[in-house]
Amino acid sequence: MKFLGMLLLLLLPLSVQAATLSGFIVDQSNGESLPYATVVLKGQDRPISVLSNVNGYYAIQGVPEDIPYVLTISYIGYISFQDTLTFRAGETRRLDVQLKPEPIVVEEIVVQAKQEEEEQRIQPGFVEIETSKIREMPAIGEADILRSLHLLPGIQAASDISSGLYIRGGGPDQTLILLDQMPLYNPSHAFGFFSTFNPDAIRDMSLHKGAYPAKYGGRLGSVLDVHNKDGNRKGFDASGGISLIAARLTLEGPTPKGSWMMSGRRTYIDPLLSFIRDEDTDVPTYYFYDLNAKLNQDFSDNDKVQISGYFGRDNLTFDVDEDSYFGIRWGNTAFLGKWTHVFSPALFGNFVVAGSDYASKIELNILDTPILLSNGISDFTIKGDVDWFAARDHAISGGFLATHYDFEFYQEFNRSSQFDLRLTPNLLSAYVQDHWQPGSATDIRLGMRSSYFSAGDRFHVEPRFSMSYRRGNWRWKAAGGSFHQYLQLVTTELFSGGDYWVPLDESVEPGRSWQSVVGVEWEPSERYQATVEAYYTDMANLIVLDNRIAADIDATNVEDTFVSGGTGYATGVEVFLQRRTGRLTGWIGYTLGWTRRTFSELNQGKAFPPKYDRRHDVSFVTNYRLGRWSLGANYIYGTGQAFTPASARYSLRSPAVPHRQIENLVLPSDRNSARLLPYQRLDLNVKMRFRAFEVNGDFYVQVFNVFNRRNEWFVIFDESNPDVVKMLPIVPTLGINFNF
Repeated sequence: MKFLGMLLLLLLPLSVQAATLSGFIVDQSNGESLPYATVVLKGQDRPISVLSNVNGYYAIQGVPEDIPYVLTISYIGYISFQDTLTFRAGETRRLDVQLKPEPIVVEEIVVQAKQEEEEQRIQPGFVEIETSKIREMPAIGEADILRSLHLLPGIQAASDISSGLYIRGGGPDQTLILLDQMPLYNPSHAFGFFSTFNPDAIRDMSLHKGAYPAKYGGRLGSVLDVHNKDGNRKGFDASGGISLIAARLTLEGPTPKGSWMMSGRRTYIDPLLSFIRDEDTDVPTYYFYDLNAKLNQDFSDNDKVQISGYFGRDNLTFDVDEDSYFGIRWGNTAFLGKWTHVFSPALFGNFVVAGSDYASKIELNILDTPILLSNGISDFTIKGDVDWFAARDHAISGGFLATHYDFEFYQEFNRSSQFDLRLTPNLLSAYVQDHWQPGSATDIRLGMRSSYFSAGDRFHVEPRFSMSYRRGNWRWKAAGGSFHQYLQLVTTELFSGGDYWVPLDESVEPGRSWQSVVGVEWEPSERYQATVEAYYTDMANLIVLDNRIAADIDATNVEDTFVSGGTGYATGVEVFLQRRTGRLTGWIGYTLGWTRRTFSELNQGKAFPPKYDRRHDVSFVTNYRLGRWSLGANYIYGTGQAFTPASARYSLRSPAVPHRQIENLVLPSDRNSARLLPYQRLDLNVKMRFRAFEVNGDFYVQVFNVFNRRNEWFVIFDESNPDVVKMLPIVPTLGINFNF
């Protein structure tokens, strides 16, 4: 408290004597806010540099009076704003700025603000991907946000049909995924084939691959923060697309003092499957859909209210025969109400009420014997965040979060309950962080987050830090911190519908990790950038699925199915070489990594690699523009996944009939002690832009897995020999995108 009081006494005179500049930064064409825009005020002394917050709000304190300043505001893909300003002593000036989108020049797409903005970004492992870049990448059916992230160093996928994120040796549950600040617990459709994010509805997204700031919490590894569009404040706009798999449509427009946005997507696989279904052909019924909606309203220059929601469902049913049935359903529902308020030019508040629900249900009927597996998790959250632009070299942020969870896991066999568990814990968190710029080339971010989890009466304090130093075209970075996770997901790693959330009660300790990252960047010009980062993560209190239950049909209790108390580590080096402007753009990424897990009850207590451990991972992404045409290619190479081979096979025989064999069983060897063949894949994309009847659009043809290489997925052991299940063959697709 003494330190805080002294800080206030030191900063208060500055705020009284000097001037303050603040305002919102938005897109001139549609009124969308522009988060993390670079604001630079240059005068006779050293420049004052800040970034706008996630709502596009900025503030600069401590501006000396009667000195002419040049204000420059820049953002990727927009024409920079410049103005000459002079301030009076103690003046408070509000300057809202509209940036004009930069026209696309086919010969050379120059991102003028890129280098200035990167100078302000001090967090190692921080990635921003423009949605326009995602559309240029080859994909299956349509552009996909999560699949595009698989092409970055340090990020892997479990398979061709997986949109899950395995980042720097962490599992998919170790990444906090937020959509407009609403958590999504299973962000996938079609068993992981597509993500839940509609590319037409997305405004921006950012990824912290590790050692993330104190404002986030609840996950051991990383954070993916996605924001939907707020809606066009200047006029009606429609966009969408049609592919071989799904159709989507996004509508947006203004209200008298705000905007709205609605977006929907649905597959039309089910009518096609119904068409080929007949009495002699058993074909499953499957479809998915998702809906996004948002409403924004300005009640004054300082008060804005937002209401948003997401709803998505997957449904698969299969009548195997008259006596057998299989069905699986899962989906996410989320809602949010947000109030933003400018208390003073230097004090900005953001307050949220949100809820999220994920549920999955698997129904089986084998020879008139019904089996039901149900898993669900829901939460209700109240949170607040405050940004205080305390002085020209200090930006302090803080906040709180209160979440109530409702967890349910249920198993039923032949209409008889086998397992029924429900927990309703609470999570309370608070954080504070100071972004300090002691000099024009140095940025330091110090933070602290504390959390209380009611299950087990656990309290944790998590320090966080990051820093960067720039000299010429070089920038050095470092970051680290402590992290805890109170919810863990046990995944089959085959398809997302089979994932189960595991409760952390008094008997299971929360997951814990300590991360450290160091890196260096070199920017010889606006066109080229090279980044090298090294990371190390130490983990404890992990949970894993016990593969020994394959030989035990009576393993119905949680303690017989899951093993907890594990430890592990992940370490590696990432190299990222990027060409950012010109007709030819793209990048090369390489990761050298090691990941290990250790459980006293598994593998004789010896460390083993998880399935997603890859020693080498290479990605090559390129796009070439030629007039109305663009050509894209992706190439991926990775070490084969680890798997558990069989050490022996044996048979169970009936005591009453010695020669009668009941079942053949496999005795597993050391866990994940063998490797599948290396993974390789080449994808191509051809796109042609057009304009007809006031409609802008593009027609695309994509080829997934051009060389038809059947990469290995996993191994099934039959009575005699192992059978390797292959991934997808060559898959050509085509489609059309439009906007008017």
